[in-house]
Amino acid sequence: MWVLLGSLLTVAILELPRVASANTDLVVLDGVFGGTVSKFAGQRKWQPTLWLDGSYGVAGPLHLGGYFQWIGRSWPLDNPGFGGGGMIALRGNIKNLRLSGAFTGGYLGVPLPTYVDGSGTIGAFAGLGYGFLSWMGFEARGRWARYFKLPPGAPNHAWSIEAGFSFFIN
Repeated sequence: MWVLLGSLLTVAILELPRVASANTDLVVLDGVFGGTVSKFAGQRKWQPTLWLDGSYGVAGPLHLGGYFQWIGRSWPLDNPGFGGGGMIALRGNIKNLRLSGAFTGGYLGVPLPTYVDGSGTIGAFAGLGYGFLSWMGFEARGRWARYFKLPPGAPNHAWSIEAGFSFFIN
């Protein structure tokens, strides 16, 4: 029985990345713009956000990469906080339909009402896109982020809705 399980595991390890890689990209670069909503002292506030990320396919749909983020105190990106970090993503394609999801971790300067305060962050996003050229597409995504060690009254998490362009190399 252990030999059979070992054989199945070996086949899965050797074959799944090859099969999955047929419908994935080698490199993906995204630029999305949108709005982030969080609570400041119990009051919801929308803030503009710009997110740029890049990732490299390491095994089938598994990508590793990094991101940069700008979040503004108000429109259009006034008094922004800057940040960035790393991400582990799953990116797959079904014909021209592009699916993505990622877990992120990093640092962000969060624009508070009177100043920008730095915070460690973790987050996740899920996106749906359409590749209208062999090297370019459009993506919309929802994103959640958790902020750590901000002062009382500051948000401890945020939700974002974003859309933008993706560039990919197969």
